[in-house]
Amino acid sequence: MSATPLRRWPLPTIIGAIVLLAVVVGVALTIAQPPGRQASVKPTTQATTQQPSAGPTSAAPASPSPPDAGLGDGIYTVGTEVQAGAYTTTVPAGRSYGCYWARLRSFGQDDSIIDEDNLDPGEHARVVVKPTDRGFKVSNGCTWHQAL
Repeated sequence: MSATPLRRWPLPTIIGAIVLLAVVVGVALTIAQPPGRQASVKPTTQATTQQPSAGPTSAAPASPSPPDAGLGDGIYTVGTEVQAGAYTTTVPAGRSYGCYWARLRSFGQDDSIIDEDNLDPGEHARVVVKPTDRGFKVSNGCTWHQAL
């Protein structure tokens, strides 16, 4: 009795199956996100070097932002992107999900969270960001304002 040889799939078929699987997973993940819950990360500020311009420019200077425009979703570096102090928010009551915040001792480490909380719709919160914190993370669409 002779053994049946294994069937080999042609390389284009294998590649096509992988691409199709990636597209299906990507679409499924996009559909599974509730509106307004797309996570975004605000990149931390990095130093850049600018070359002196060859001559005058006609660009108008950037207008300053309002004193307290609020903090949206992102990860902020304490001392440069956000100042230490108290911040408040109120989660809109009419939605089905809350907001998240975390005070960070470092970025990207397993033990980086000093304190955190998930807020429910309609809930008001006050968080004190300390000068010793490295970062402040907020997500799920709440706007945080510095308390006076």
